[in-house]
Amino acid sequence: MEKRSVINNSRKTSLSPATEEALYGYVPDTEKDFYEALRPVVRLPQPPVGRIYHVFEQVLRLAVDRKLRHNKIHFAGMFAKIDYLVKEFRITSQLAIDINGARNRIRNVASTAPDELRKACRYDLKAICEFIHELYPDTAIPAFLAKFFPEDRLTTVPPRRLMGNRLRVAVGSWDDEYIYGIAEESGEQIKLCYRFDSEYGMGDWSYLRSLLRNGTQLNVVNPRENDGIVYPELLIYEPDYLVDISSVAACFETYAHDARIHLLNKIKPSVSTDAILLGNFAGQLLDEEVHSENKTYAQSIKSFFKRNALGMAACDTLDKQFHENAKQQKRNIRHALKEVLPEEVGSFDSQRLLLEPSFFCELLGIQGRMDFLQSDYQVLIEQKAGKGAFPPDPDPNTPRHQERHYVQLLLYRALLHYNFGKQNKEDKALKRIYTFLLYSKYANSLLELGNAPRLLFEAFRIRNELVFLEQQYATTDGMRLLERLTPENLNISHASGRLWEQYIRPQLNALLQPIHTATPLQRAYYLRFMAFIETEHLLAKVGNKTKEGSGFAAVWNDSVEEKRQAGNIYDNLSLAPIASEGKEVGTVTLLFARQMQTDMSNFRTGDIVILYPYPIHSEPDARQTMVFRATITDIQTNCIRLALRHPQTDKRAFLRPQTDRWTVEHDFFESSFGALYRGLHTFLSASQARKDLILAQRAPQQDTHLALQGDYGAFNELVLRAKQARDFFLIIGPPGTGKTSFGLLNVLKEELLSPSSAILLTAYTNRAVDEICSKLCEAGIDFLRIGSSLNCEERYRGHLLEERVQQCDTVSDVKELIARTRVVCATTSALNANIALLTMKRFDLAVIDEASQILEPHIIGLLCAQCGGKESIGRFVMIGDHKQLPAVVQQTTEESRTDEPELHAIHLTDCRLSLFERLLKTYRNNASVVYMLTRQGRMHRDIARFPSQAFYGNALQTVPLPHQERVLAPVLQGAKGIEALLLTRRIAFLNAPAMEDESAVSDKTNKAEAEMIAATTVAAYRLHAHNFSVAHTIGIIVPYRNQIATVRNAIDRYGIKCLHDITIDTVERYQGSQRDIIIYGFTVSKRYQLDFLCNNVFEEDGAVIDRKLNVAMTRAREHLILIGNALLLQDNRTFAQLIAFIRNRQSFFDIAPHVYCRSEFTLTPVKEAETKPT
Repeated sequence: MEKRSVINNSRKTSLSPATEEALYGYVPDTEKDFYEALRPVVRLPQPPVGRIYHVFEQVLRLAVDRKLRHNKIHFAGMFAKIDYLVKEFRITSQLAIDINGARNRIRNVASTAPDELRKACRYDLKAICEFIHELYPDTAIPAFLAKFFPEDRLTTVPPRRLMGNRLRVAVGSWDDEYIYGIAEESGEQIKLCYRFDSEYGMGDWSYLRSLLRNGTQLNVVNPRENDGIVYPELLIYEPDYLVDISSVAACFETYAHDARIHLLNKIKPSVSTDAILLGNFAGQLLDEEVHSENKTYAQSIKSFFKRNALGMAACDTLDKQFHENAKQQKRNIRHALKEVLPEEVGSFDSQRLLLEPSFFCELLGIQGRMDFLQSDYQVLIEQKAGKGAFPPDPDPNTPRHQERHYVQLLLYRALLHYNFGKQNKEDKALKRIYTFLLYSKYANSLLELGNAPRLLFEAFRIRNELVFLEQQYATTDGMRLLERLTPENLNISHASGRLWEQYIRPQLNALLQPIHTATPLQRAYYLRFMAFIETEHLLAKVGNKTKEGSGFAAVWNDSVEEKRQAGNIYDNLSLAPIASEGKEVGTVTLLFARQMQTDMSNFRTGDIVILYPYPIHSEPDARQTMVFRATITDIQTNCIRLALRHPQTDKRAFLRPQTDRWTVEHDFFESSFGALYRGLHTFLSASQARKDLILAQRAPQQDTHLALQGDYGAFNELVLRAKQARDFFLIIGPPGTGKTSFGLLNVLKEELLSPSSAILLTAYTNRAVDEICSKLCEAGIDFLRIGSSLNCEERYRGHLLEERVQQCDTVSDVKELIARTRVVCATTSALNANIALLTMKRFDLAVIDEASQILEPHIIGLLCAQCGGKESIGRFVMIGDHKQLPAVVQQTTEESRTDEPELHAIHLTDCRLSLFERLLKTYRNNASVVYMLTRQGRMHRDIARFPSQAFYGNALQTVPLPHQERVLAPVLQGAKGIEALLLTRRIAFLNAPAMEDESAVSDKTNKAEAEMIAATTVAAYRLHAHNFSVAHTIGIIVPYRNQIATVRNAIDRYGIKCLHDITIDTVERYQGSQRDIIIYGFTVSKRYQLDFLCNNVFEEDGAVIDRKLNVAMTRAREHLILIGNALLLQDNRTFAQLIAFIRNRQSFFDIAPHVYCRSEFTLTPVKEAETKPT
């Protein structure tokens, strides 16, 4: 019998130091650095055991991630990574068990007894060192570590590997009957039978053979062992990739049960139909009935209209029948809930109902949001507003269930059964789950459905194959499946008849034909970006190699301490009392365990999150309970406030034992990617002229006969060129050049002088759209904003569509409002989510701000949308600066780059490039479509000099404004220390050499730098106390959230209350802001951290452009103070040039931190050859 294993026979060789320096601009950490990082573990007399394991976690993660940095496999969690390396480097089974044991203890340190950790820590130190040596064999394990290695092996009671309801296995090899792998918990070898049909399991799992690869993760559900062979009840392929239950159910069509259908569903256009609107309205009616709101139909439809005005306005088929159908649904829902359900289910309790509860089930690799669930999980209802199955029941008032609806219900039942132990068997002696489909179109609307094991097995087969295909789609070759799909090869069930011939087959043809008829270049563009989006989607689920704590799977794969360090969790929260007795609960307030002086988290107002309870003495685990989905509305020092996405009927939904606490973590929505797939597919149906323009197959057109109607002073040339460009125009806006104030606003004003013109203004971030709104208000220009009030500054909320429609009584009123509005603004994501707007209204011009931050797939659907047979956007102006921070991409450059020659020919060399940057590369020397703003009014000329030289080819000039010209005295009598530095230097570098800090819990903090930043901040405040502004005077930039907390605490110790509120943030959050004084603390103390600090670098015309450094330096108006470890930073070429530049200006200072903080130094005059502290 053939036994298959996919293992490389040769070890991977590391890149040479010279190669790595060429790639990264510095030499990354070596194995010596890894060993050195372990020194604190053995040097201290008795280090806290928690700190020991924190060091273990850091070192193991760094060593593993560096070895995998060029690997294109996407791993979910450390177990998968270590398993791959164990096989790749042929590590002995004993060391594999030992390192796996160390990994388990690192992961579970919070729930492991300290005595057990103390006993194991020397064994784990040995395992980690030996594992590193296997990965990096050129350096011996140093004696200062080896002398602590124990002679014996750690003796523990091996876990009963088949206890409980699961076994996680990493696949090593397989044959026709068995899978051979490693158990996650114990590291033991497992022999798993997957080809059988017996009392142990639900069916034959041998179809998995074509899905398996070396390292595949499997969840073995309810495993049983017999004669050393493990038999599963269920096998779940790559369980960290959670598939939405509705997505699995949607693959059950009348013509096939096929996972490929999921790909088709991704690219289907989003349309607003009366059936979809009725389904959404029926969901609201169910909510109202559960809430016992007793609304009249008029009240219900008015409420629905106000929240769905755009969708209703975009639907051309709404008529009186819609309202008749909706009224009938309202009656049927009331009858089902008030009369039928209490009679059918004795345990039904209308006061214990939960609406739209969500579950994340890693055990089964699925997630779902149920329409209606009783809080004891005993009554489950899934609502369907449409028709039942065909042919219908003889009784027209009674539906027959559709198979895909039944599949959805079965998977919900399986989730409750396997994850929470709820009984599925039809045994009246047991407390079982009552599960219903509510077909609210019918008078006899409730259908109770029970088990269907074979159909459930089929559902898990679809789920497993769907995940496998998703992994394949992340490559261009895998996405080529779209080229081969036809209605005929999808019709596995050999469907025929009227339904197939007149409806389904033509719909499939219409969806697939644009792919089949595309030119080779169009198809290459489409497939490459589809694969790019798919990879981003995959990484958003399972995590990427470049950022710790990334991917939704980190919710269960990372320990609570790792999440705290990454800023990805608020835990140990208490629920504030909920006052609304008997009323629906739409908002909740969570109290922090102690007042939070400094927020180290990665949460911001407007973020989508999950909220769930957990027992106080255990680790929070979203898999073990129902979760509430919510949006953050406010974060204070003592609490966080959330708006629930689905309000609950009563506060009893939140009643928990006093021993429970609450947790908030980041959420992830599939819908954000769905709009991108659909938008990209829209490209294939765009006009030939628009496709040729985007693919650089035709030159952009100009009309030089057009003249200006307005006068814009120094910007006349810019506005005229933008007006004469009839396809697109690119405005490069370096820092401080007024790209929004002058570029966007003047182009807009000129367009508004044409009475019939409509203009769309968009940007990537809500912050930028708020800035646009401020300029519109200042100019007295009315506008409509699309988006959520939670992401809009309060002063602009009156312009939101959801606010304006409150004055509308009919759909016609909404259409009229949209038709007469000349200026609409929104983020690109809001527009993609409300694409119906672009089917209703045509815009003569779109102005796209922050264009260099917008990935091409995020904008392509907008540019290719059509209204009345024409492009919804006539021409577009893009404003950006490709030398500032780009869009965040989870893929490495190796993954996102393109290999297709035809794409290289149109300058599409990397999918992470924005459309702005690609067009700029193509037309950079074409003055008719490219204009660069060069006069900046922000930075003093001394601050601007280095960015101008290093990044902009000396092109930047000052306006000049008075503050840009002021000259400082070379030295001031009576001034000393920090005060003298601020009064005599516009730009300065303060060396903060590496210092041992035994109290540091992370490399992401630097106490010495924090103290220097605090002392500088206080000195600057005292100099500017008479005109100090929290929002304008001082800003502090550091690379890590942990350092934000350290700096904030250092400043707070000075007791100056207003300084607590100054902005301390990362450079990414500072883009678009400015301050009079910027203090940039580099924080880094280890070489590996340069990778994060310098991860936004590219080369142009022979110059290395460091985007992150460019943004940090150009936030400063009058003073820029840089604080960092010069010796370490100089390992990077750009930082070395910067330090040399500052040295030449006699503004480099090497002062002991404690001396600096006390201002016990004086400065020699700037005019002297050398400046030294004394």
